[in-house]
Amino acid sequence: MSAIRLFDTTLRDGEKSPGTMLTVPEKLRLAVQLARLGVDVIEAGFPAASEVQFAAVQKVAQTVSGPIIAALARATNPTDFDVAVRALASCARPRLHTFVPVSPFYRKHFLKKGFQETLDLACKAVRLAKERCADVEFSLVDAFRASTEDVVTMVQAVAEAGPTVINIADTVGYATPVEVENLFRSLKIALGESSGVMLSIHCHNDLGLAVANSLAALAAGASQVHVTVNGIGERAGNTALEELAAALKARLDHFGFELSLDSSQIGPTCRLVKRLTGIHVQVHKPVVGANAFVCEATVPQLGDASAQPPYQIMDPQQFGLHQAAQPVAKDLGLDVFHALLQDMGVLVDEKSLQACYDAYRQLAERKEELYVSDLENLLDETLLAPPQRYKLLYLNVSAGSISVPHATVQLEIDGQVRQDAGFGQGPVDAAFKTICKMTHRFPKLVRYEVHAATSGTDALGEVHVQLEENGQTVQGRGVATDIVLASTKAFVNALNKLEQKSKEPSVSEFTEWESWQPRL
Repeated sequence: MSAIRLFDTTLRDGEKSPGTMLTVPEKLRLAVQLARLGVDVIEAGFPAASEVQFAAVQKVAQTVSGPIIAALARATNPTDFDVAVRALASCARPRLHTFVPVSPFYRKHFLKKGFQETLDLACKAVRLAKERCADVEFSLVDAFRASTEDVVTMVQAVAEAGPTVINIADTVGYATPVEVENLFRSLKIALGESSGVMLSIHCHNDLGLAVANSLAALAAGASQVHVTVNGIGERAGNTALEELAAALKARLDHFGFELSLDSSQIGPTCRLVKRLTGIHVQVHKPVVGANAFVCEATVPQLGDASAQPPYQIMDPQQFGLHQAAQPVAKDLGLDVFHALLQDMGVLVDEKSLQACYDAYRQLAERKEELYVSDLENLLDETLLAPPQRYKLLYLNVSAGSISVPHATVQLEIDGQVRQDAGFGQGPVDAAFKTICKMTHRFPKLVRYEVHAATSGTDALGEVHVQLEENGQTVQGRGVATDIVLASTKAFVNALNKLEQKSKEPSVSEFTEWESWQPRL
């Protein structure tokens, strides 16, 4: 039985989902959970893009043990490799990941180079990376809109430069399973049986074929698959980690591949990504959708059968999908509470532990029942707040069928306490407009979503907003038993992310750019 590797790129390619911006603490929290899940490689980011990206990769490299930690570096900019190596300096298992476009569409648009020039660039980039790191992965971008001859030629040439992994990327989600299988069989023949290079696949889901194409690559000789949690990513997303893992587990008899994953951590990991990104999965999504394991008892049956039909091909318990509904005692002592956080994979120092415990006690006083999902939401809000230029201190609203909705808001802005009031079409609108007036920022509200973390009228309300300002889009998140308060928290959270994002340069992964120099 063959073992395959999962290369998780949620922190890098997954973060390209429109409006998604993860802070350094959020990326670290997710990386810790990915390591707990048992992925083989975590692509922590693109450290040459900005100081924030560098700090995120560096923090993950310093903190997370177990998986290989990879950092992206552009072949077009040699200084990217030095920046990436500095970010990975404290990592026990570092990897440099570099790439060039191979299709004529991408080569002409991004590089304005012919095939031979691009081939020379690819080989040079791998050699530069090998001089700095023993483990190097090279990707051929948009490989399935290139000719098979060009892909094979580039793979053979790059293999001689000594990468550990060569990754074939279906960057625009164009390929079909038959095409993927045929190309990988050709590559295996071209490299020969004695080649020590591992072949990998990276798929996008534009035609809904990312998982199927990844499985086809494995069947034809690939040993590594790029995935993201919940399949997030730009456009239609990437190969979904949970769907691929479930297919390999449920059809072990057919595929015959082993994964190193702790399947019980799939549910908690998918919930974490949903909370951090604000990207909710559709109810019919395989494995983690709300209806994935639901069967109506009233569906037409054959004969006189009355028992539930044998429709389940997987046990949801294996994937940790029911953990969110498990109750949590309301009278935990600090030591027991700390042990519970450790069981959940949450790393906290003494100061953060006390803050989390205080928040837990306050919530326990307000709710009749506490559940794991309540605690997950509470921990995210307490531990993962972005740098706060704007801090919500006080909110009071009045609304009803007769009175005009009115909000009084007190904010701390740049360390100074300010208070104002305003009217709106509803209490949430009144609060948002008052905050905009106080901060002199008027972003466009692109999306507003409310979800209950658990069942019950006293459930925590989880609110996600998406704001757009000057071409920058971010998501904000807030939780509270009061929906208006949760909404206001989410709005302020998004404003703080806009403030942070406005200070970061916008860097393409393809274009030439003079890298900033990190402070060492």
